[in-house]
Amino acid sequence: MPDPISRAVSTHVFQWDATLPALATQTISGVAQFGIFVAVLVVGLGALWAAGGSPRDRIVRTILRLIPGIVAVGVALLAAHFIGKVLPETRPFVLLGQQPLFPHAADASFPSDHVSGGMAMLAARVGRWTKTITVVIVILVGAARVLAGVHWLDDIVGAAIIGLVIAGLASTAWSALVVPRLAVRTA
Repeated sequence: MPDPISRAVSTHVFQWDATLPALATQTISGVAQFGIFVAVLVVGLGALWAAGGSPRDRIVRTILRLIPGIVAVGVALLAAHFIGKVLPETRPFVLLGQQPLFPHAADASFPSDHVSGGMAMLAARVGRWTKTITVVIVILVGAARVLAGVHWLDDIVGAAIIGLVIAGLASTAWSALVVPRLAVRTA
């Protein structure tokens, strides 16, 4: 059963028909489906920007900055898949008998892979502005997925919590286990 807020707005938000402007439909659909790639690009460029030195050193440092985020995303996606199997939630468009704004499988709705993976990217060792921009993009992706009818609000909030917890654990593990060893090698 969806969260109370989603239930309250479902009769208004998910009942769209041909009266919705095409630009709004295309924008929501585009952000919902492809916005996460923008977040990945922001994190990648943020890691590249933060890495200094010669071109070779910059590549190595960029990769080292991205590894904890990549690992965290992998763990977050596995966790989301497992949770979806254990706690399956019917997608809004299935439960309400509506068409989503874009074609989507009628699989488990909770938690959102896009948002859990997006928030897990925050484990990457990038600057504060890069992380802030990434969070804003991921929130927009989550909101668009709710508006598109493929997720409930609690799918997004739960996924954000899962992604943030995994990002925190990955970042802490990286700082405790890898960073000291890298410091010894460069000394």
